[in-house]
Amino acid sequence: MIEKPGKVVVIVPAYNEENQIAAVLDVLTKVKIVNEIIVVNDGSKDNTSAMARSYNVKVIDRERNGGKGAAMQTGIESTDADIIAFIDADLIGLKPEHIENLIKPLINGPDLMMTVGKFSGGRVSTDLAQAIVPFISGQRVFRRKFLNGLPNLADAGFGVEVAITQHAKRSGFKVKEVLISEVSQVMKEEKLGVIQGFKARLKMYSDIAKQIAHKKGDL
Repeated sequence: MIEKPGKVVVIVPAYNEENQIAAVLDVLTKVKIVNEIIVVNDGSKDNTSAMARSYNVKVIDRERNGGKGAAMQTGIESTDADIIAFIDADLIGLKPEHIENLIKPLINGPDLMMTVGKFSGGRVSTDLAQAIVPFISGQRVFRRKFLNGLPNLADAGFGVEVAITQHAKRSGFKVKEVLISEVSQVMKEEKLGVIQGFKARLKMYSDIAKQIAHKKGDL
C-alpha cells in the first residue's frame, strides 16, 4: 500500500468536451491515491461543465476560452497540492492503473520532479505524433517545487507542454517517461470536422513552433 506524501490533485483542462470527458472522469474518480480532481472548463459552448458537475469533482468555469495554457494556469492557481497531475479530457482507453503509474514514481522517488506519459499501442496517429515530438504529451505529473521559476502558462496556448519541458531542462530536473499502453486521443478532425479540425491543428503546431523558437535549444 502506498503512503500518500501529501495532497495529490488531478487537473483536467477541458474545452467543448461534453462527449469525451465522462469517460475520463469515470476513471479518475476510481484512483484512490488522488485526493482531488479539478476540471477547468475553458469557456466551453457545450455541456462540458454540466457533465463534469455530475461527478464528485471541483469544476472551475472560465468565462472565456483562453487556450489550454490559460486553463492549466487557472488549475495550478486553484490548488495547494504537493503533487499536481494534468490529464487531457479526450483520452480513449484510459484506466486507473495508467494514472497510478504516472503518480507513483513521484511518491516513491523523492529526487524525481516530473513524469511524462507517452502513448504506446493505441492508435497509430497518436503514437506516431508522440514518437516524432515526445515533448507535446499532455499527460504530466510534477511536484509543487517544479512551479518555482515556471513561466505563467496562460500565454503559451497549445505550446504549454513545450514550455513545461523547457523549464524542466533549464532547471536540471529529473524527469521520467512513463508508457501509457493502449491509450490514445480523439483527433481534432473527429471533434470539429475535417476543415475546422485541420485549422485547430495548424493553430496547435503554430503555438508549439512559437514556443520552441522563443526558447530555442531547451528541448
